Amino acid sequence: MPDTEPAALLDAWRTARAATLAALTPLGDRDRVIWGAGPMSARSFAEARLMETWAHGLDCYAALGVEPEDTDRLRRIAGLGFRALPYAFSLTGDEPPGDVRNITLDLRAPDGTPWRYGPPGSVDVISGDAGEWCRVVTRRVRAEDTALRASTPLGALALQVARAYLAD
Repeated sequence: MPDTEPAALLDAWRTARAATLAALTPLGDRDRVIWGAGPMSARSFAEARLMETWAHGLDCYAALGVEPEDTDRLRRIAGLGFRALPYAFSLTGDEPPGDVRNITLDLRAPDGTPWRYGPPGSVDVISGDAGEWCRVVTRRVRAEDTALRASTPLGALALQVARAYLAD
């Protein structure tokens, strides 16, 4: 649609959004849908579409030189990135220095409240700003260019391999 007028493009996007919503509404969180490398839960599928829209929106903001405002809607992307850690490690071909299921995220939401994912009491903690975590898992920023911190080598490696999508 390269020659489409902006209003027509927005209308097409809204039509596609409505169709997606209509298709997902009757599904339960754990119902399976076919996508990419294979079946995934309807919940993860919907969150992945939100993640892609948000991540590409960041690209648009960057192209315009505008700083986006993070909101609490990032919670879905943060959770998706956390749940995708075992998949991210599977792509590296390396054996992680510990059990990936022991990683805990201790994030600060845009409104300042804490978001925690993972087992309580874990020593493998990644902590910091939720917006930075979401940018890392969508590969919009490198972990070393953020204030995110890992408490162990496993957490540090997780920051390097984290991704919330199938492939580069």
